[in-house]
Amino acid sequence: MNAKEYLTNAKENKDDAIKLWTKYMIEPFWNDIALYAPFDQSFKQPTCIKEFEHLDNQLSILSKFNIAEMKSIFTLVANELPSDDDTPMLVALYPLCNSNKIVKERQNGVVGTSVFGNIIININPIAEGWKKWIPFVFAHEYHHNIWGYNWYVVRDGKDLDGSFLQHMITEGQADLFAMSLFPDLVPKWNKPLDSEKEKMLWEQIIPILYSTDPTTHSKYMFGDLEKDLPWCIGYSFGRMIVEDFLKKQWISFSELINVPAKQILKMSRFAV
Repeated sequence: MNAKEYLTNAKENKDDAIKLWTKYMIEPFWNDIALYAPFDQSFKQPTCIKEFEHLDNQLSILSKFNIAEMKSIFTLVANELPSDDDTPMLVALYPLCNSNKIVKERQNGVVGTSVFGNIIININPIAEGWKKWIPFVFAHEYHHNIWGYNWYVVRDGKDLDGSFLQHMITEGQADLFAMSLFPDLVPKWNKPLDSEKEKMLWEQIIPILYSTDPTTHSKYMFGDLEKDLPWCIGYSFGRMIVEDFLKKQWISFSELINVPAKQILKMSRFAV
């Protein structure tokens, strides 16, 4: 409903699109979404959509979307990784710019982010197969929330170092959790590597394993053409490292979130 209000007004006042997006799509919800954030998370706010024709089409599709059915699937996912935290979790579903080709073509039109206990899922329903990927993305972000609650709240941040290794391992756990629940879905961002390329790329990653620089994290997680790092290479290594660990330690995902990143790395073929 808010998106339709935004669209109607933005069509008539194109120069004010960003202000109208903020009025209808951000301000009514953001305080609830970022309620538990200890510092500013506004950089995670959904981007203003100025592609009015595409948005009109998206809203037409999304108006038929069964929220109750999706909520029941989310509940089933949550039951697979229970938490002692009884705080309600807010999941905000937003439309996404059709011009975002990476998400549309490589991520099935769905991308999510965790906001300290709550979740934003951005959806482009024009993309092929978008609906079936929403639960997968939810499972990934839900795992982040449970992992975060365990380490930042229950453990009060003890033994966390903010390293790239830690970042990579948490992404690997989140992907494997989602993949375990939806085995028919194969993420394009998590492709296997041949042994030669795996070795070459891992040698590039070793020097920055304990870096705490966010810019470095971004390059090595999402890829960097200048450094010959493939798209989302950090996700691939995170998954492989955690997979190796689970082959040696048959434990549940609930138990796995208690294992420090260094220990997981040590019990993988990538141990350094």
